[in-house]
Amino acid sequence: MKRQFRDHNRDHLRKRSDKSKETIVKGVIQHHGRFAFLLAETKDGADVFLHGRGLALAMDGDRVSAKVHREADGRFAGEIIEVLEHAHKNIIGILKKLPHGWIVSSEKGDTPATEVTGFLHKIAPVAGAVTVLEIKRWPTERIGAAGVVTEILGQADNVKTRITMLLRSRGISETFPKDVLTQSNSLPDKLAPADWHGREELFHLPIVTIDGADAKDFDDAVSLERLDMNMVRLGVHIADVGHYVKVGSPLDKEAYQRGTSVYLPDRVVPMLPPSLSNNLCSLVPFQERLTVSVFMDINAEGNVVRRRMANTVIRSCRRFTYEEVQVLLDGGQVADVPGAAAVAIARMGQLAETLYQRRVERGALDFNLPEYKVEVDANGKPLSVVLRPRLASHRLIEEFMLLANEAIATELIAAHAPFLHRRHDVPDPDKIKDLAKTLGELGLSAGHLTGRNTHKALQDILRQAQGHPLEDIINSMMVRSMQQAIYSPVSEGHFGIAALAYAHFTSPIRRYPDLTAHRAIKALLLHKKEDHGALPLEEVGVHCSERERAAAECENKSVDLMRAELLKTKIGEVMDGIVVSVMERGSFVRVGDSGAEGFVRETNLKLGDKLKVKLDKVDPIEGKIDFSLGNKTQLPTEWRMTKLKHPHPGRNKRRH
Repeated sequence: MKRQFRDHNRDHLRKRSDKSKETIVKGVIQHHGRFAFLLAETKDGADVFLHGRGLALAMDGDRVSAKVHREADGRFAGEIIEVLEHAHKNIIGILKKLPHGWIVSSEKGDTPATEVTGFLHKIAPVAGAVTVLEIKRWPTERIGAAGVVTEILGQADNVKTRITMLLRSRGISETFPKDVLTQSNSLPDKLAPADWHGREELFHLPIVTIDGADAKDFDDAVSLERLDMNMVRLGVHIADVGHYVKVGSPLDKEAYQRGTSVYLPDRVVPMLPPSLSNNLCSLVPFQERLTVSVFMDINAEGNVVRRRMANTVIRSCRRFTYEEVQVLLDGGQVADVPGAAAVAIARMGQLAETLYQRRVERGALDFNLPEYKVEVDANGKPLSVVLRPRLASHRLIEEFMLLANEAIATELIAAHAPFLHRRHDVPDPDKIKDLAKTLGELGLSAGHLTGRNTHKALQDILRQAQGHPLEDIINSMMVRSMQQAIYSPVSEGHFGIAALAYAHFTSPIRRYPDLTAHRAIKALLLHKKEDHGALPLEEVGVHCSERERAAAECENKSVDLMRAELLKTKIGEVMDGIVVSVMERGSFVRVGDSGAEGFVRETNLKLGDKLKVKLDKVDPIEGKIDFSLGNKTQLPTEWRMTKLKHPHPGRNKRRH
């Protein structure tokens, strides 16, 4: 929580530390067992490395106060002196039998094991079971936490149970409260003309949705009108979730607590009940749907010269998959496509390319990171992990959504309306300096990263990386050197997109911040001041940022679990690998086409070394993989010592 303050103005805290040897800092901790990090709450605070006996007092996510001092290397360290607020009442973990009783080890492995003092409802303890334990005794310096087992979720050797454990340990519920379901079920199944009275009717436009073939809900649709030889009008139409989810209602409170939908290989945990996400707020073809639209008049150079927002009603004429749109963009034929929609798709392809070039010219960063899809069977067991193809049709929708998000943020800022910005601050200079050093060791020209124009320097690195055998690794290192994007009522722009104004607007079905943006727009259209509820927007932004991180952790870890599940039958096999990360005690090696990474306890490896590794161990519960070293080859010298010529921009797959 409150990570958004962690990298702000470290010099200020250094000055305070110079005046006094120690200072008291409050914040939330990330516990890692023998050490932890304090995420300071103040805007002038830096993250603090925590150690010492005080670690026994706190658990992951607790809010604490710590006595902090500056180390010789300039970093900050300290010890916990008091727990101000406990984050969790329950622990989700693995039940283990000891000679004198039972313990529960947390799923994250970030805190000491918790003693079991009893079992509710006559639960029969079984070693290796995934367990919910209610804490009855908080830890002290003398004695650890203890509690009662209240639920058994299943055996840890079942991959579906392990993913359930991921969700539960991060406070993500798969069931909706009764009052929420009662409210959602009371909504009509279909709309009547009276439901869209007073809205702009857009039935005359060839409006389409473009999504993945396996998508279950469709909350955004697009249209394109040609106004004259040099001007087009792009319409982005988003499901009007705010019409159904009112501030303070059971639906609203539950959506806020969840913050976001979670997309896992074997299931989706939605932010809103299916009656909304899969029906009333899903822009299915040939059905009237209430929407909030933003219209952008765009000239031949890709500049938005006029924009307008409106409450609308649409009727999609076609649901396209990305693959179908790609066929049309390539000049092929697709069945059952209305003529007006086919013409619009062709023009959309041209517009998307213009918008992309315009974004790059102003400094936007277009990272090229691989995305993987897990294929599972009916029981949720993994069949394969494959690299998702990246198509021009993906870029098309991405450009339109980015532009719509910029447009509504620009209008809300101009109206001085309070809303949640999608904030992405400038990178930490120390991280950029470290990045430049690492990239230089790979043979890239990176000295200019520490200059004045960071945007252009990073773009140059992306061009150099195009075609490099370590292209995705270089892109990943660059992403890790960036600040983490957050939600905040205050913003100085979005660094990665190079936008002065940016907000999330296009997915209110699955992101609560988008719903707050819709409410701000609807209030602006009515010339009213929007009521965002009892909580201040700053607190809403902190909560939504934390929920987003929890969801991302689940999504990433679930894929690791699936990879481990696939590899556990290959113990002893020798595989080709490449070093993708180097640490003091060893290196991480990627093998195969699935993106699986495992640890090799060798300290003399370099990024890009190609290896033969033997699969020694797979921990399917934690998703960890261990290799031992075989033969090694290095990248060709020309890749390490020379930069590339005639590079091309990469592709952006980051969450904005």
